Amino acid sequence: MRTSAISELKPYKSMWMIKVKVIRLWKQYSAAGGETMEMVLIDSNGDRIHASVKKELVAQFEPALKQGYRKILLNFALTQSVGSYRTSKHAYKIGFLSTTRVRYCDDWTDNVPEFSPVKYREVLEGAMNPDYLVDVIGQVVEVSNVEVVAVNGKDTNKIALQLRDSVDDRLTVVLWGKFANDIDDAIQGSNGQSVIFVLRFGKIKVWKDEYSISNAYNVSDIFVNPTSAEAHAFIEMLPKDNMSLSIVEANPNRAISGVSDKDDFFVHTSRKNIAELFCTKQLERCILMSTVVSIDADMGWFYLSCKVCSKKVLTVPNETIEDGSGEDVMGHIYFCVKCNTYKPSIMPRYKLHLVVVDETRLTTKLLLFDNHAVQLLRQPCTELAGPMLNDMLEETNVIPEALNSIIGKTFLFKLSIEKENLQYKHDTYKVMKIISNKELIEEFEQFVSPKASEDTMVPYMSAQSDAPEGYILNVLRIDFTIHYRLI
Repeated sequence: MRTSAISELKPYKSMWMIKVKVIRLWKQYSAAGGETMEMVLIDSNGDRIHASVKKELVAQFEPALKQGYRKILLNFALTQSVGSYRTSKHAYKIGFLSTTRVRYCDDWTDNVPEFSPVKYREVLEGAMNPDYLVDVIGQVVEVSNVEVVAVNGKDTNKIALQLRDSVDDRLTVVLWGKFANDIDDAIQGSNGQSVIFVLRFGKIKVWKDEYSISNAYNVSDIFVNPTSAEAHAFIEMLPKDNMSLSIVEANPNRAISGVSDKDDFFVHTSRKNIAELFCTKQLERCILMSTVVSIDADMGWFYLSCKVCSKKVLTVPNETIEDGSGEDVMGHIYFCVKCNTYKPSIMPRYKLHLVVVDETRLTTKLLLFDNHAVQLLRQPCTELAGPMLNDMLEETNVIPEALNSIIGKTFLFKLSIEKENLQYKHDTYKVMKIISNKELIEEFEQFVSPKASEDTMVPYMSAQSDAPEGYILNVLRIDFTIHYRLI
């Protein structure tokens, strides 16, 4: 039987045979079809077609189909390709049958281009059909901090990049979930070097006549500083201006799922002061405007994380060191619980415990993780934590001078009041989002009442005076004044 090209496939014929490579494979769940296996196939001509294995056939074909495999497919169905997330411009897609045959292909050529980057100008001018997913390559010239935003009632990480192409056109790419964490890790580990970013099967988005690219659920695939021939050719065509990467604050007016950061802070989330925070009896989110007065050094200022999963690693004794030897040379190693791996590649990430004060003159602590700390400090943790020695890093509670740059500054914090705060009276609140823009902070003061009500104001008390009955020390001394709060 003759091998056909993907471009020849049409439903009029009941039996086809093709030689293809699986360039993308993922699993997808829908209420109607359950968990299916989806693929993008390419032939020796560089033409692509989508293929799907329905849930009842996944067990039959999964062992023979992996991303990167070259296969001969024989006897399959062809149905019309529809929808707004199409991975190929082919009019039809392949549906596996129980009688489909999958055979090994031993004469595949490796010079088939698997990546077809779109021209930025065509996206920006609206010349591309957004129903088709596209490939993108670019140099990262700007990156926002990682934000935590609510999408369909679920907190999701988001990061925005600005890419440039060989003719210096600029294109915004927004990444969500694991993709946001992956690119953030890569950029932090770049040490100021140029970062080349590749996104396969990205979704064209349009908002108020502005075009951008986003990852498309599990379909998309990202690469940072790839070594492919296509990436090398792109680098050679870039302008020779040594442009450096800039970390910028996310645009608070850009809408996410119809709600901008400004609306989230000003309209959709209630404002509380610290006194009201202490009196809250339910799990909720709130906005707190407060000023940073110190950083709690006892809690440290960074943690060591696994580069693969981003989770905190554990420090465990090194079994090769005998107890009582008196030496602590490599006396411990790291273990990643999520990856179940000893000696994982590690990197430091911020974990700051800020002591803040607000209009009520009370203080509390706010917990900032890496993405929000980078937003305020404008430099990654790797630059402050010091060099790695044999993939080891000494943990310290000595606060670097650079961290003191945020002391005395006022910010808007979106906080999460959690079970620990209510049930166990934990006075440290997790920060979900930050606005540091001075104009917006001033506008926020005017937008809501800038003064606390009298029943939430606590007077300053002299350090020499005894605390009146019913008050306790709130663990903060400023200008020789001790703050008390009513309990």
